[in-house]
Amino acid sequence: MGFLWNTRLRRGCGLLALVLLAGTIGFMLIEGWTAIQSLFTAVLVVSTLGFSDLRPSDTRGQLLTIVLIVMGVGTLYYLVGVLAQSVIENQLDWNRRRSMQQRVTQLKDHFIVCGFGRVGRQTCQQLRAENCAFVVIDSEEHRIQAINEANYLCVPGDASDDNVLKRAGVERARALLTAVHTDAANVYITLSARALNPALFIVARAATTEAAHKLTIAGANRVISPYILGGRSMAGHALRPAVMDFLDVLVHSEELEMWLEEIRVGPDSWLNGMTIGDAQLRQTTGIAILALRRSSGPLLVNPKDTIVLAPGDTLIVLGSRADVEQAVRRKHLI
Repeated sequence: MGFLWNTRLRRGCGLLALVLLAGTIGFMLIEGWTAIQSLFTAVLVVSTLGFSDLRPSDTRGQLLTIVLIVMGVGTLYYLVGVLAQSVIENQLDWNRRRSMQQRVTQLKDHFIVCGFGRVGRQTCQQLRAENCAFVVIDSEEHRIQAINEANYLCVPGDASDDNVLKRAGVERARALLTAVHTDAANVYITLSARALNPALFIVARAATTEAAHKLTIAGANRVISPYILGGRSMAGHALRPAVMDFLDVLVHSEELEMWLEEIRVGPDSWLNGMTIGDAQLRQTTGIAILALRRSSGPLLVNPKDTIVLAPGDTLIVLGSRADVEQAVRRKHLI
């Protein structure tokens, strides 16, 4: 909230107005002055600038003057303190935002999360658990405060605004995840992001089947419905609880030795043109290939050893965290 609408500032201004009103009415009743004369005298007394030609004529007026001086000076000191604090807080907030924007400018191959609602919060927690660099976009003041309290990088503003997306580094980003509260906003964000970065991987939230279709047309690579996923998960846990528990642990657990990961085969990979059998990944890296997604084609589960790998193929692998991280770090697969 801007400091002009700061609650404490409004409270101080209201208290000062009340003191001046009480002084004006008091002088009108006690001294018989006009409203303008009484207000003018009350302002002079509260500001401690002294009196004009009008002065209290009896003890009651003098007592009122004493009360006005005490109340007025106290209120003015309170207002000055609030104003000073507001200016300092705004300066600190500006410095913090400038520093945060500089950090965002340095990001590359990062994730952009649009919306910090219930879905957005869980998304950010998962990205942080995976040690991924990401920035959050939101326009609601209370959510921006929550983002800052969570120590996430934040770009305040409307995620459908091209300038806001550019400030978040959409041209350099690896993926964008949009989970704002309306399907229309998600569609517009997807359109804007796709126009700014044709190669961006976009994951969008949809509440309805119709919205999911529109998001796909708009350029979303994946469309997620929390309601559909939630329903499938509940049914799966009821039908095959052991299998679902295993999958949850395999994908989300940080304590499990085995790790499920996907790795994209790059154009300069030594795997290009080699069959899965000849690559002998289990022998050379200690990881196993569970599935293969071709650059254009369906997902192949338990792919045959005779399949030839090509640039753009994505390997779904299983292995210990150390083996997978070491394989990627040494560029065995990319």
